[in-house]
Amino acid sequence: MSRKLFLLVFAGSILGAGAGAWSAAAPEKRIAVTIDASEIGAPISPYIYGQFIEHIGDLINRSLWAEMLDDRKFYYEITSQPAQRKPVRGRVANQWRPIGPDESVVMDRQNPYTGDQTPLIRLAGAEPRGIQQSGLALRKGKIYDGRVVLAGEPGAKVNVTLVWGPAAADRQTIPISSLRAAYAKFPLKFTAGGDANDGRIEF
Repeated sequence: MSRKLFLLVFAGSILGAGAGAWSAAAPEKRIAVTIDASEIGAPISPYIYGQFIEHIGDLINRSLWAEMLDDRKFYYEITSQPAQRKPVRGRVANQWRPIGPDESVVMDRQNPYTGDQTPLIRLAGAEPRGIQQSGLALRKGKIYDGRVVLAGEPGAKVNVTLVWGPAAADRQTIPISSLRAAYAKFPLKFTAGGDANDGRIEF
């Protein structure tokens, strides 16, 4: 019933608009429409309709696509200094920041994975070095999965950590090994142990 009603209203609106435009330039003509309700076609997926959507705020990236990280292709330099960025569709994107001194993260333009540049982390013994992004909304018990693409010297130790609170236990860490000189994809799957409106991911 709802499918037939929708088709009827749709056809009527198109014909009504066309008839109004035509009557201004030509004599009025009577239009007759016949709908045969006995003609039944293949079922129409309910997902076809109601799909008017556009980039308003985070309607796409953080809703329909469920993207949580900003600047995933590293368009911007990574620095501890707050960046002066204009809002995009009503929101200022979260910024990548270095773990360690600013000079420990440089942008590699000779061998980027994608785009013009990719962050290169300079290690220094056991001192933590890497990048992080905060501002993530996390909910207890929810699963957050994805992947990271890495290349590096064999033997380098990499941890990816999702943080939802200030305590040492308010985090989950996934170790990554077997780095190679060529870029490779590594799957990630976290389960948040608490709620956070300012969660963080660390590489």
